[in-house]
Formats: sequence, structure tokens, C-alpha cells
Amino acid sequence: MQQNPFYNVCLKPEQQTVAGSLLELHLQRYLFPLLSFCGILGNCLNLTVLFNKPSSSRSNMFLSTMAMSDIIFLVFILPFSLINYPIFTYNYYFRLFYFRTKLHLRAICNWCSAVTIWCVIAVCTDRLIGIRRPLMARLSCKKSILINIFIIFTTGALTFYQHLEYYCPIREYCKNTQILSMCKNVNTKGPWFRNGTNPYNLWFIKFIDYSIYTNVFVIVIFPIIILVILNVYLLYTLKERTNNWKMLNEKLNSGSRKNKNDLLKLHRIENRVTITVALIVTTFTFTNGPSAIMTLIKTVSSVSHKNRTFVLFDLLTNALVICGKTCNFLLFCLSSKHFRSRLIALFLKKIHVRGENVSVHLLDSKFEISRNFHINRLSKFFNRNNNEKIKDGSLGKLSRSIA
Repeated sequence: MQQNPFYNVCLKPEQQTVAGSLLELHLQRYLFPLLSFCGILGNCLNLTVLFNKPSSSRSNMFLSTMAMSDIIFLVFILPFSLINYPIFTYNYYFRLFYFRTKLHLRAICNWCSAVTIWCVIAVCTDRLIGIRRPLMARLSCKKSILINIFIIFTTGALTFYQHLEYYCPIREYCKNTQILSMCKNVNTKGPWFRNGTNPYNLWFIKFIDYSIYTNVFVIVIFPIIILVILNVYLLYTLKERTNNWKMLNEKLNSGSRKNKNDLLKLHRIENRVTITVALIVTTFTFTNGPSAIMTLIKTVSSVSHKNRTFVLFDLLTNALVICGKTCNFLLFCLSSKHFRSRLIALFLKKIHVRGENVSVHLLDSKFEISRNFHINRLSKFFNRNNNEKIKDGSLGKLSRSIA
């Protein structure tokens, strides 16, 4: 059996840290977990309203898929933050779990991001169709289900290569009490580990290369361009509808007041929905656009990951992405009156049902206490009567015996 050459080599504490800089350490320890917690909570509240039957619609189905993918993303990035806490940094079993799963966690997170970006495009497109072609918007929701399934499986196929993109051997140190892992891209052309050569076949390296470029175009560049165009067109349509409404409002001044109020109510609802979608799309573009640019730079240029400026910008753009996934709940609350009213109604309904359950439990408890109290009183009463009868009988016998 070949002995581990690093068996007697012990790593220093600073050699076991995962964060590349002090800024990354603080972001991973304090900011990212807080954003993840707020994002998970906010998206769960979003799902509570979006899954509610009175609120169901085609757009809400896409928004629900988007919220679920964001929750999965925020849950799966937590190990990348936990590894920076000392209790986990130097824990053998957590490090083993982290090094064995980090590639797959990263791939799943990127898959979720891809699902989110195409769901945002679907929501924006659906809103434009609803404004421009109202009759088409009344079609069956089966199409939106099929589109959701298509988005999930297609983006999963396009990001699957990321499970195989890196080779990350795990080495044990210090009498097998410490572990460390370093990764190399399988398409690395330079020296391999231990000054060896790249063991992967040429066809596999080409598959990874083509997958990277396809992913950058289909998941990063193309969606961002589409979102910018759709958002500009959506805002232009909103402005155009507002101007048309003003002209129509002047014509309806002499007509029925009831018809005018109905049209005004419908116009306001349509505007609120459009504004909400426009805010979501705008926020998504601003929070994910810089990350898309960084991904493009990493793909087409030979910028080293050891370049501190590049690593700093890459870290900040990742922080922007996480912030964007946390902002959706705030956008819904601030821009949608219907969302706020539905959320409050569901919350009050929960409190009311729980209050009724507590009241019934208290009434049952009160009835049980009262029943036990009366039973105890009756038992005491009967016991006292029996004792008196026994006492009277014994006195009678005693008097007869004396006589």
C-alpha cells in the first residue's frame, strides 16, 4: 500500500481558509447569510400569495417558478458561507462535504439562475402580450406550464457541463486529520497536477469548451439583451396606454359614470401589474447585468483569478446577484396593492383560524375542569351520605345491645 506523501505534513490555519481576501471573508460571514435568510423568507411569502387560487394566472406561474428557483439558489449557496466560520473551517467532516459537493452546488445555483432569467423574460413577454393582444392573454394556462417545463429542462441541460468542468482532487494531511482540495479546469492547457499532463480526451475538452460558449450566449448575453429590449418596449407601451387613456377619458366625460369608473378601475389594475413587472425586470437587469459582463470577460479573455482587482469586481457582482434575489419581495410589496392586501388577508386568516382553535381548546379545557369539579362534588356528597348512614346504623346496633 502506497503511503500518502502528505501524511506527516500539517497545514497552518491560514492555509485552510477558503476565502481569498479579508473582504470576501466578511461578505461570506455576515452579508451573504443575512441576504440569503431574508431572500428565502421573502420568496416563501411570495409563494404563499402566488400559490393562492384567487391569485392564479399565467404570469403568477412564471413568478412562482422564479421564486422557487431563487429559494433553491439561496439555500445552496449557504455552504459557501458556512465554510468561512471557524467551527466549520477546521472541521474535517464539513470540509469533506464541502469539497465533494461544491462543484455540484455551484452548478445547481447556476441552473437556478438560468431558470430565473428565462422566467423573467417569460413574465415580461406575457405582460406585453396581455397589453398588446388581450385575446391571446386569455388562452389556457397549459401553455405556460409547458413553457415552465421547457425552461427548467433546457437550462438544466445547458448548465449540466458545470458538474464536469473542473477536476478537484482531495488530499489528506497531518495524519489524515486535515484535508485540502485544489481545482483545475479540464480544458487547462498548461501543466497538470504534479507536473503531469492533462488526462482528459480531446473530444471531452472540446465538449466543455463548446458548452461554456453556448452557456455564455444562451444563459448570459442573449437573455440580458432581450430583457433590456423587452423592458424598454414595456415602459413605452405603458406610457402609450396612459396617453390613450387620457384621450379616452376626455371622450367619456359625457357618457355613463358607471362605465367610466369600470374602465378607470381596469386601467389602474393593468398599470399596477405592468409597473410591478417593469420594476422586477429593471431590478433583475441591474443586479445581474454586471455579473453577466464578468462572466463574458472570464470566458473570452485570459484574466487570471489571482488578479486582485478582477477578483474584487467578481465578488461584488456576485453580491449584487444575491441582493437581486432578495429584492423581489420588497418589489411586490411596494408596487402591488393587490399583493399587500392578499398577504395581509392570508395572515389574518391564519391568525383567525389559530385563534378559533385556541378558543375551542380553552372551552374544552374549561368544560373538562367544570365537569371534573362537579363529579368531585357529587362523589364527596355521596361519600358523606354513606358515612352518615353507616354511622347511624352502628349507633342503632349499639343502642339495641345496651338495651
